[in-house]
Amino acid sequence: MARLRTRHLPHCINIERLAGEGAEGVTYDEPDILVPAYIEMKSKLVVDRRSTSDTAGQEVAASTFVVVHLVDDTLPGARVTVWQGTPRERTSEVITSEYFDYKGTPSHVELWLE
Repeated sequence: MARLRTRHLPHCINIERLAGEGAEGVTYDEPDILVPAYIEMKSKLVVDRRSTSDTAGQEVAASTFVVVHLVDDTLPGARVTVWQGTPRERTSEVITSEYFDYKGTPSHVELWLE
């Protein structure tokens, strides 16, 4: 399996994975801090894969594209903080994630954020 090297992921993100829903509402796990990532601010229409969303199953506009290692796989509904410590810092939910594990090419996970 070819690995995506950390040197190709020049940014860092914080990930709060969705733990579940309860009487108090949506709950999240403790955040994973400074996860290596590649971030692009670009828009794309994607299918909303969040089960808790009002727009679940519909096409929505995603505004941020993030690439992470396979070990940092993150499911829709998780909260991700990008550009921490800059004027562009923001936290948003993962709309959809795509897992790419191919023999002979750099395997990775692509996240599309609100």
